[in-house]
Amino acid sequence: LHHIRIHARHAQNPQEAMRQMQEMMTKMPGASGGGGNAPPPPAPPPADSKMAKYQKLVRRKQKDNANVVFVGGLRKTTEEDRVCAHFAKFGQVEHVDIKRLPDGTSRGFAF
Repeated sequence: LHHIRIHARHAQNPQEAMRQMQEMMTKMPGASGGGGNAPPPPAPPPADSKMAKYQKLVRRKQKDNANVVFVGGLRKTTEEDRVCAHFAKFGQVEHVDIKRLPDGTSRGFAF
């Protein structure tokens, strides 16, 4: 793979990654939760049927995509096995999905 901007999947579990991110955010100047005077988060909207279903769908999608990584700047000739082999150094790779045009050529990015 040539020089690309990569966001690597960590070998740790999603809850641990989230905890570490929150911990880093509290140490950043001006970040909420770090003793600043940021306003509290808004109250959740009323739980009417459509809104409750929508929120449930959003939570499920967020959970499903917790370990999905965007990889951009791929050469048009890069194949799934090559991306998988590269990221296997950082943890288990379950699936590589290179996005392609209708004629089968790569669009240059993958998930």
